[in-house]
Amino acid sequence: MTGRTYLERGEPVVVLIAWGPGGGPRNVLIQRADGTRVVRPFRGLRRVPDTTGSETP
Repeated sequence: MTGRTYLERGEPVVVLIAWGPGGGPRNVLIQRADGTRVVRPFRGLRRVPDTTGSETP
């Protein structure tokens, strides 16, 4: 998860740090494209669609 790119309202963000009780990420520190860093809930971030063009059967 750390270092991965997700979408926040359609814009790419990079997860820098993730933490939370019970081993699951509750909050994350993200960096937006303009360089700002924000702590926000992980909930609501979406994975970036696969653009490799490979199809999985």
